[in-house]
Amino acid sequence: MNWKIILLALVLVFAVTAEARVVEAQGSARIVNGDTDAARKRAIENALQQALLMTGSSISSVQSIVDGVLSTNQTQVSATGDVERVNIIREEVRGDRMFVVLQAEIWNRDNSCQADNYKVALTVVPFELSNREHGAFGQVWSLGKVAADRLTREIASRSDRIFVSHTLSRNTGLNDALNQLNLEHLGVMAREIGMANDSQYVVFGLFDDLSMVEIERGWGYLDSDYRRNYALTLYLLNASSGELLTRARVNDIEAWTYDRNEAVDVAANEFWDKPFGAALMTGIEDLAAGVRDQLRCKPTRGRIVWQQDNQIQFNLGEQHGVRVGDQLKVVHPSNFVDNEGLYRQKWQVSEFTVEVTQVQHNTAVAELNGDGILTNVQVNDWVIPVER
Repeated sequence: MNWKIILLALVLVFAVTAEARVVEAQGSARIVNGDTDAARKRAIENALQQALLMTGSSISSVQSIVDGVLSTNQTQVSATGDVERVNIIREEVRGDRMFVVLQAEIWNRDNSCQADNYKVALTVVPFELSNREHGAFGQVWSLGKVAADRLTREIASRSDRIFVSHTLSRNTGLNDALNQLNLEHLGVMAREIGMANDSQYVVFGLFDDLSMVEIERGWGYLDSDYRRNYALTLYLLNASSGELLTRARVNDIEAWTYDRNEAVDVAANEFWDKPFGAALMTGIEDLAAGVRDQLRCKPTRGRIVWQQDNQIQFNLGEQHGVRVGDQLKVVHPSNFVDNEGLYRQKWQVSEFTVEVTQVQHNTAVAELNGDGILTNVQVNDWVIPVER
């Protein structure tokens, strides 16, 4: 059987010196309505994403690989970019999921970012509905919180660089902030949430669309099928500066396989097994991959919460990867509001290097190396890890 694999645009961030690596990775996807071909394609996309992340390559999106040829149980893909070939080693169906194991030859540039050894902390805010009336059909008003929880689990389970410090349980006013036609208020919200939850980054999300499309099958009032749109926009912000790092949107339309007046439990696994839930989960997985990629190379910053003589305590701990003996530099931020009312940030790296002497779950204590006192070091200054 011959068929072509089509993924969408594949973009890698790379630089000077190239090195070929052969990586084996497994991907999986849920089989919806018995469509194994579609599940196989999504599983291949998922596996290729994992292979690229393992090489340290940066992905804008995984969408299009050209000239795919299938022979027997093996697919070989010749790509125009840095993926030279992809061979499918094994594929199988287990229950309602398709699993694919592939081997990819990837050319990676050795000056791709060198992230530090600590995890950056992230807070996810429950998603909001831009139009509350869209939630009435199926009574899905809690979909924002459940979808945010799903995004949180997807990020945390597939990244060793991100620690999700908190998932809030209530909305924070994203829709109102966006209606003010500027993102400065959104930045204020991000800084407040980051400070309250010891997070470096904050994710907001908004369902721009959850409208229904009715397709009549006959003459009767109830003789109709329904399809439901979803459009979800994600906002990733730096919680110390309030800066918008990226904004991403996914959207689709899929069959709504529930009765007209049925109240739907969106927290139940059954919902996410149905066509609409499965389509939405695919979009959430794409957004999670984007967040992981955006934060893959971001430096970790800890905030000083206490200082006395030659000791400091900061808000990173064992869960972030801090260990006794680690060395950190102290950084003095000097933030200000400019003449246009915009929050600006600048900083200065001090001459002090401190060494970690005590580590707890979410905090640590460090001391100044040698004799001396930490002069001009204050609460809310930062520490950044020195390369181990």
